[in-house]
Amino acid sequence: MTGEERLSIEPSHLAFARALLDTIRRDVGIRTDARPVIGIAGESGSGKSITATALAQVLRETGCSTVVLHQDDYFLRPPRANHQHRCGDLASVGPQEVDLTRLATHVAAFRMGRDAVGPAVDHRLDAFHTRPLPLAQATVLIVEGTYVLDLDDLDVRIFLEATHQDTVERRRRRNRDVDAPIVDQVLAIEHGLIAPYAERAHLLIDRDFVVRLRR
Repeated sequence: MTGEERLSIEPSHLAFARALLDTIRRDVGIRTDARPVIGIAGESGSGKSITATALAQVLRETGCSTVVLHQDDYFLRPPRANHQHRCGDLASVGPQEVDLTRLATHVAAFRMGRDAVGPAVDHRLDAFHTRPLPLAQATVLIVEGTYVLDLDDLDVRIFLEATHQDTVERRRRRNRDVDAPIVDQVLAIEHGLIAPYAERAHLLIDRDFVVRLRR
């Protein structure tokens, strides 16, 4: 099951995504027929996955074949194993937990019009599988995750400003995080690493999902 299949897209999500797409076209000046790569970053629970998935659905409705790459699929360890590793070494928390090099190769494959095979995390089994990435015929690529603005080859950079403190209830409803005191420490560490990405973004989305152009 992919990240998109795990999410329930509501009409309000699609309405927001349509407005976001209008902003991308108008204020960032990106044409969706130019095969852009869109990066969406933010803290845990900020709305990265739902924003990426809703935007992809809206793009497909306009005739743009769109593929979404989820950073969760590119961790070096599956979720529970990664949690155990963090418990033994909090210094391991950060972009080094993610195979960003592999993610970058899949962005490059999209640029070259080549299909690829990528990872897919199975939260239930705490394991990774593989899935085909139909990149050759795609016209838009969306990459979402906490650290994806570290990737160099992005045409549009979007940052969700909601912090882990803003999204406690949202993450509780999602019921995907391990329930342990160390999680608060991890989220605090991640906040320090992720917040500066706002300075790299073209567009900022606040905790109420209001979009503005970064000045």
